[in-house]
Amino acid sequence: MKNQTYEEFYLKYRKISRAYAYGVLHDWNISDDVSQDVIYKMYTKRKHLNIDNEKMMYSLIRRASVNKAMDYKKKSSFRHEVICTADVTEVLNVYKTVDAEEELLRKEKNKFMYMVLERFREEQPVNYDILIQVKYLDVPVEVVAEEYGLTKSGVNNRIYKAKRWLKEEFRKVYE
Repeated sequence: MKNQTYEEFYLKYRKISRAYAYGVLHDWNISDDVSQDVIYKMYTKRKHLNIDNEKMMYSLIRRASVNKAMDYKKKSSFRHEVICTADVTEVLNVYKTVDAEEELLRKEKNKFMYMVLERFREEQPVNYDILIQVKYLDVPVEVVAEEYGLTKSGVNNRIYKAKRWLKEEFRKVYE
């Protein structure tokens, strides 16, 4: 595995790196930059890493991505980029012909969905992490089961319960 190409290495680990960077930065474009930096640095140090141990590699890339994203967020250039992005978005929204009531409903729905996800994350942190890893980051169920000391069925059961909890919470408002 130590002789795999950069492209193979990048495609294997980019989703997890990008997702954790996004968790800190809340911007997909900047998260892409951070994940590329992290993966390139890991690839150049691959001779000194145990690449065959996927659990260790996922943990290492996850931690490196979060740290790099936090460092990036501290830079003053990041603050300017966010402000510029917000200004451009605001100008573009002025030119769109959107009904004000429709825009307000969309914002309220997004705020509610974020609130439900945050509450789910606080109440059931393990289930939240398992759901994100398996369904969003496409981490194999077997790897997640090994990481949490569960069986494959146990991981699938937690995912099912998490989805059911989220559906019930969303249903309370939208029905």
